[in-house]
Amino acid sequence: MEASTGWDYAVTAMLRALPLLAVLAATTAPPARADEVRCPASLTVQAQPEAPGGWSPYPAKDQHAFAGVTLVEGDWASQMAAPAPAALEPDRSLRRGRSEIRQWDFPAARRDNVFLICRYAGTQATLAIDLPRTVRRCQITEETDARGMVLDKPATAPQFLCR
Repeated sequence: MEASTGWDYAVTAMLRALPLLAVLAATTAPPARADEVRCPASLTVQAQPEAPGGWSPYPAKDQHAFAGVTLVEGDWASQMAAPAPAALEPDRSLRRGRSEIRQWDFPAARRDNVFLICRYAGTQATLAIDLPRTVRRCQITEETDARGMVLDKPATAPQFLCR
């Protein structure tokens, strides 16, 4: 039987410590908040082309990056059926360098439902979700040009969070 070297001992000790390190990492990571709402970073859309006579359509899946939000107050079904849902205006807006930060604040006891519509670049497809009544604030940060206009095709995706 061969004698164990210092290297073997160190490797064995590290391998034994891995499960403990995994548990420590899991317990020290910041917990996910149940009342946070974020739009997915991208949306996959099934594209079904309408082919003229004699042509064969071939569907495809297209990936679209997050582009922005619309917050709407009221009945979800009737607002989404409307040609243009009645968007809530932000309560405040602030320019910081080449960014614009828009913020919506909600009272603790709001009567009407508020829902979020997540928009994606290059498609009219959207995602919508009711905001939990525990949400008190939504904020979006978007990249702007030198004049303060929000860019249609920013280098970085907008940052959005409700909590």
